[in-house]
Amino acid sequence: MMKELVSVIITTFNREDLLERAIHSVINQDYPAIELIIIDDHSNDKTAQLIAKLRGECEARFVRFIYQRNEMNSGSNFSRNRGYSLAQGKFVTGLDDDDYFLPQRLSALVSRYDEKYAFVSDAPARLDKQQKKPLFTESKKIITAQDVLCENVVGNQVLTTREKLLGVGGFSPEIRQQQDRDVWIKLTLKYGPGLKYNFSTAMVDAEHGSDRITARLKKYHSYRKLYFKFKPQMTEETISHNLYQLMSFRGVSSSKMNALLRGRKKGWKLRLKLLRRTLKEMF
Repeated sequence: MMKELVSVIITTFNREDLLERAIHSVINQDYPAIELIIIDDHSNDKTAQLIAKLRGECEARFVRFIYQRNEMNSGSNFSRNRGYSLAQGKFVTGLDDDDYFLPQRLSALVSRYDEKYAFVSDAPARLDKQQKKPLFTESKKIITAQDVLCENVVGNQVLTTREKLLGVGGFSPEIRQQQDRDVWIKLTLKYGPGLKYNFSTAMVDAEHGSDRITARLKKYHSYRKLYFKFKPQMTEETISHNLYQLMSFRGVSSSKMNALLRGRKKGWKLRLKLLRRTLKEMF
């Protein structure tokens, strides 16, 4: 499998400085057979000039290099789906323009891919936190559909096959936030659990000054949309966990949470969260 073509999709919008770092992180991969596809969501900065500067280096390094610019700003889901539709690799993965790969990223994941699972991923590290994970431990966790239906325990990127990603319809246009989690749910429901290894080969940048969606109300609406979309596939325990998250985002007190969740099946993680919330309100 180490000779199979891997398609890396970068979607970008007005981040030419960060984009350059992301591109170089793909150039510096120790995995040889890479296709890089960049979808520019109608940037009005110097992204096009950056690509012109790097084009020669990219065409020399990659099996195939594509840069396309959307005719209008169309959002990340449209851009991702456009990129994956152009991909020719057996394997596909994404990279946000403000994050970057470590040099072993693709070789580590491709060598650990198992067709029995929906995808393979690792535990990305945040630049604003001190995290030391071993390279490359074989310690891993099996991620079930119910795990991802509770919350995004995967992260923002996985490596899977193009066939599987297109088999679930790619990214859903109606999901404006939690897009990644939506796709991981669809993959695990159709193709079985995923694999997540306990090492880090990608860095998530939470330090730069660009806008990030952190508002509690926006989180509430995104979680609510996914809750109703996938509620028929949820166990009673998973439903309870989602209701807890929704009530948390709306600022519901622990006593009211307990009353609303009374009689529902609750796993130990949810019971612990309820206890912590109660103690926090008491003291």
